[in-house]
Amino acid sequence: MLKKKYKGLWFFGLSGSGKTYISKKIAKKIKNSFLIDGDVVRSLISFDLGYSLNDRIKQNKRVLGLAKIAILNNQFPIISSVYLDPTISKEIKKNKINIVNIIQKKNTNINKKLINKKNVVGRDIIQPKINCEILENNFKLNISIKKYV
Repeated sequence: MLKKKYKGLWFFGLSGSGKTYISKKIAKKIKNSFLIDGDVVRSLISFDLGYSLNDRIKQNKRVLGLAKIAILNNQFPIISSVYLDPTISKEIKKNKINIVNIIQKKNTNINKKLINKKNVVGRDIIQPKINCEILENNFKLNISIKKYV
């Protein structure tokens, strides 16, 4: 059902919020899925970038380019990134990629190893609020995520 309406999924949220975990679980359920993890792209392609706002926007553009290549090759990209620029989110929606914001509850234990890392949005850059479509309306997702600190 999801694949007919959308051509991909883009998860974004704070480091340690479960984006990669959910991406891998969903990829097992969707034929021709293609995982694009922002951290992997940063280490293999965007190693020239830092963590400034401009660098994060460049990273989003590169990840979107990879997603477009995947779609052109009849793959279903499942993307995860820490930051999502509002301007790029419009382009993502034009390409029929569903945007999903992974939100941690305020009382959730955050992995203490991630608190001082540079890629944690909120430490140096505030995550913009973006109107996201709710995943649960389009895809039944029953995943229990446990945090081990």
